[in-house]
Amino acid sequence: MDGEGVGSDLGSPGQPRRLDADVVVVGAGPTGLFAAALLARCGVRLRIIDESPSQVKESRAFAVQARTLEIFHAIGLAEAFLDRGTLASGARIYVDGKPGAGFNFEDVGRSDTPFPLVMILPQSETEAILVDDLSRLGIQVERGVTATALTQDSSGVTVSVTGPDGMERTLSCSFLIGADGAHSVVRKALGLTFEGAPYAQTFLLADCALEGELEQGPFSVFFHRENFALWFPINGSRFGRVITTSRQEVTDSSVASVGSSPTTLAEVEESLRAAANRDLRLKDPVWLSRYRVHHRGVNSYGTGRVFVAGDAAHIHSPAGGQGMNTGLQDVFNLAWKLALSVRDGAPRELLASYDSERRPVGENVLAATDRVFSFVTSNSPWVSAVRNTLLPLAGATIGRSGMLRSRAFHLVSELGIHYGPGAAVQDEKTAPAPWSGGPAPGDRVPDARISRTRTAFDLLAGYRFQALAICRKALSLEEIEAIADELQRLPGATSLDLGVQLIANSLVGRHPRLIRIEHDTTLSSFGMSDGIDEALYLVRPDGHVAWRSPSLDFAGLRSFVAGRFRPPSAS
Repeated sequence: MDGEGVGSDLGSPGQPRRLDADVVVVGAGPTGLFAAALLARCGVRLRIIDESPSQVKESRAFAVQARTLEIFHAIGLAEAFLDRGTLASGARIYVDGKPGAGFNFEDVGRSDTPFPLVMILPQSETEAILVDDLSRLGIQVERGVTATALTQDSSGVTVSVTGPDGMERTLSCSFLIGADGAHSVVRKALGLTFEGAPYAQTFLLADCALEGELEQGPFSVFFHRENFALWFPINGSRFGRVITTSRQEVTDSSVASVGSSPTTLAEVEESLRAAANRDLRLKDPVWLSRYRVHHRGVNSYGTGRVFVAGDAAHIHSPAGGQGMNTGLQDVFNLAWKLALSVRDGAPRELLASYDSERRPVGENVLAATDRVFSFVTSNSPWVSAVRNTLLPLAGATIGRSGMLRSRAFHLVSELGIHYGPGAAVQDEKTAPAPWSGGPAPGDRVPDARISRTRTAFDLLAGYRFQALAICRKALSLEEIEAIADELQRLPGATSLDLGVQLIANSLVGRHPRLIRIEHDTTLSSFGMSDGIDEALYLVRPDGHVAWRSPSLDFAGLRSFVAGRFRPPSAS
């Protein structure tokens, strides 16, 4: 089924049914927990179930990218993550045991984010923060509850579950999110394909302590002949994760995923020493695994009232630490659309935009990580020789160039994701007086500094729509009042949970209905150059621009909302 199936089978309301929840979330990993946190903040009645009787205790996914910290900041959780996480200091490439290129993460050349960093935090800690947040919101994960089947029709979804007592029950809801991992029951119930394959190599993993002569702090990448290994410090300089290619040929088809087949610390150490060509020793393991890495993606992110996200929709290599971060952005895109649909019956095209916006992102991540991972982990003698020569040179070039560091960080951090024109994004080519510069429709809004104490992200916090009216000219008291009054009418006129902000220079000093521009980059950050003196932005809850105008076109904003976010009967 292609993307047209997402949200296309909702039909008419039909007979009302008793709902156990507006939305059921299946899976309580980071993606499912974050989906629940967002839906709860939107006032959606939800239940979240997970087949595991307890939270994960292993580190599993541990790279937290800048964009992920931004979306946590939007709901007030960034500080909790920063309190527990450690900041990656840089990376160092070793070839044949000798230190080669290296670069630090202290200067990534980005001023458009408050988080120009890569944070290391074990998945167990990420889940603990999100579980605590849900508890504060009055929501508990229902553990030991396994989804076994589901059906849907025009009025809702019924999911069959088996509880910890072994009893079979059903849950009825309006919509369902499958965040239940690589072996997703939800994905299989929808009949979605999951095309891809495992990589040829078998990998070994150990979370343990490391001893030996090695620069402390940075990630370490080791190449020696056809051997490859990684060392990621996690909790202090001497404890972290080793990932290395196995030196033993394994044909057991059961070696399919992390944790599926055992290994020993001695085997991991042998493979690490072969790649590092150094006297490195491992001890005190807390997790050991032999596994295969897969790259797979679904052909649709949902059907009708049921959607998949995270590993249920895409799995790929660990290159660049993209997996968990991509899943979190999936539900950051989806939750507000579901909330509108639950509350107001938004047009089905809005729900379909989840697939049309996020599936290309997932496919691009799959393609990029596949290319990098295949090259870096190749055990072909000639590919290994080229790799061992070129990667140190490339690393050194990036380390010396601020522009290249900025571009590399922009890619890996997921700051550069853009959504094309569609149900939730204006096609600016059809708008009058197109402009260049600033965040275009579909772009993420940058964290532009506005005043001495405020940035754009301060205004966008709360996971809700925001209308930003920006004026270059210094406004009189009468102008401030007139524009602020127009803004205040927008929430009622659009029926959106909409915050409104007037950002401008002022003839009357500071004013409670205006945020005064006090920084010289504010206007340029929003593309207000080349004669554009006014602008009106509609920003989606996920921080991407839905619509913009190079004038204070309040009627145009209302018209856009009526055609995209309101049900046909309301518009």
